[in-house]
Amino acid sequence: MEANVFDLGKVRRDAVVTIRLDAMANVRLLTKVNFQAYQRRQYYRMHGGVATAPMFKIHIPANAHWFLVLDVEGLENLPLRPRVSVEPDAAVTSRGRTRLR
Repeated sequence: MEANVFDLGKVRRDAVVTIRLDAMANVRLLTKVNFQAYQRRQYYRMHGGVATAPMFKIHIPANAHWFLVLDVEGLENLPLRPRVSVEPDAAVTSRGRTRLR
């Protein structure tokens, strides 16, 4: 089965990527350079792991261009039906709107 690749574009540090899946999957969050290495099957660094629950969240560690790769390599080959969203960090957002009286 082919990997599902999501080009998240430039994402700010502390944003949260939420992935909803219908089956277990390998979740890889990669910078652009690491994604290119992944495509060439070379050494790369990633964030993520195996999603064993229907919802998996990853915090973006740095301002960069990010890619999300989902696959079932080494796992049962079931349909994933992925749904991906990127949200700014809730703590940062709420601090910006806090008003003191």
